[in-house]
Amino acid sequence: MKSRFARIAVTGLMLTMSAVPLQLLTSSTAFAQASGTAAMTNADVVKLSKLGFGSDVIKAKIDGASAVNFKLEVDDLVNLKSAGVSQDVISEMLKRANGGAAAGSGTPPMGAMMGNPNDVTMVTTDGGNLHLRGISGTISTTNAFVTVLEHYNFPGVAAATRTHDARPSFIVNSPDQPKGRIYIVSVEVDSHDQDRSLKLGNSRFWGGMKNVGAPDKDNQIAYDAVAVGNSNQWKLTPTKDLKPGEYGLYMGELFDFGVDR
Repeated sequence: MKSRFARIAVTGLMLTMSAVPLQLLTSSTAFAQASGTAAMTNADVVKLSKLGFGSDVIKAKIDGASAVNFKLEVDDLVNLKSAGVSQDVISEMLKRANGGAAAGSGTPPMGAMMGNPNDVTMVTTDGGNLHLRGISGTISTTNAFVTVLEHYNFPGVAAATRTHDARPSFIVNSPDQPKGRIYIVSVEVDSHDQDRSLKLGNSRFWGGMKNVGAPDKDNQIAYDAVAVGNSNQWKLTPTKDLKPGEYGLYMGELFDFGVDR
């Protein structure tokens, strides 16, 4: 009797499994769909996350996708978080949606368009030419009455690169006018959390998110941009002296520096 019931149970299980779409049974299909010709979407990221792939793998898929169509309004961010997508993967989605890398795609990645990020150089009167190091951060959001505040948080309370020059210049690689894509910004120090934060575009609960990935205007520092050397190189100089504090060039990553008295 037990063997008969066992055969019935196995048969039923096989019929049930045959009705389940194959993509739910194999992780390789999920990868194929995420890396195909169609743009990668929030659903692809959630699928990979639920299948148990680590953050590094998912971020690599995001960077390598030929195109992305991420929805990243406030409700979308909440849904991603609720679905178990990690904070650093969400940050990578925001970065890619703002023009980050797409290895092997028809559109050159941001780093390729602007040259090697390690070539960002700060020119000072007190220390000569100093190479800036790009660092990544994590996104955090805070509800403030009818507005959602979004910040990009970077580790440490002070940049390793320091200068006493109140108006340093920066040599960057960019095929186009850098204004609107490369920002000189001030960052706020949070001693409690031991990090520095950059406020990004605001969003209202009923008005959607604006300027996703772009620094808040209060943190932007006006600068003059002059083409130098070859056609892909620019010299950026603040229009006013910088007060002592923490700063950086922001273009998806933060190329941080500090100004001392």
